[in-house]
Amino acid sequence: MLRILALVVGLSLLGADLLAQDFSVTTRVFDLDSPEPNQPVARSRTLFHVGKVYDVIDGAAEATILEPAHRRVLILNSNRSVVCSVDSDELKHMLQSAEERWGQQIHELEEQPNPPRQQIETLRFQLRPNFKTELDPGKHRLRLLSKTMSYEVDGAANVRPEAVEAYLNFADWMCRLNYVLHPQPLFPSVRLELNERLKQQKMFPVEVTLRAKFEQPLNLKAEHSVTWTLDARGRQIINQCESLLRDPKLQKVSLNEYQRIGLNQQTAKLSKVDGKK
Repeated sequence: MLRILALVVGLSLLGADLLAQDFSVTTRVFDLDSPEPNQPVARSRTLFHVGKVYDVIDGAAEATILEPAHRRVLILNSNRSVVCSVDSDELKHMLQSAEERWGQQIHELEEQPNPPRQQIETLRFQLRPNFKTELDPGKHRLRLLSKTMSYEVDGAANVRPEAVEAYLNFADWMCRLNYVLHPQPLFPSVRLELNERLKQQKMFPVEVTLRAKFEQPLNLKAEHSVTWTLDARGRQIINQCESLLRDPKLQKVSLNEYQRIGLNQQTAKLSKVDGKK
């Protein structure tokens, strides 16, 4: 399952008007190759409140809190009473290292007596994606096509541009963070390219379908629905997160420590899809 949910290096801050406005996005992820393709394999809720973004997965003890004003994301685990803070520079450095490893892998494949050309082409594409674009503004539909993978997006009409930007900036963060936490066969550049096209069109993604012709194919769909208020459960989640952050017993750990103690078993289930989608 891929988490459809992703930091651009030049992350823009949320608009001033949006800071005073609340909304939430509910996401359901479907594995189209599953025996029950209409049954979601994961659900999550993303809450936008006073300049922060709170993301939680159903059934997990973990919350991810994006603080754009501080250019950082917090990973909070209530079961272990620990929190990890990752800033944009740290994340950028880790992704640069990952890209270098991909480049080394490509080089090693090219040095083989019979280089696997298709595999090499797929890896190169993911580092520097180059899609054919099909856009239907009237139907709010966008398609990014290539020989090995494609995205099909149905968008919503009349979504506030600042809300679209806020959600897609959050999706950028989550895509890159999820790759660092749970390395996947899909490099973040592919999903980030889609997010950038959506920003250009000011299109909020309601349904995103990813199809990738890998050794183990990916055929995944994410559905996003927006609510322009926070319900009682959403406010409860935010209050619980903020209360735990103020707890003097909360232990601060580095990202490496967080990974070593294995806190991401639940969220790993979503990290394959959207890079968020």
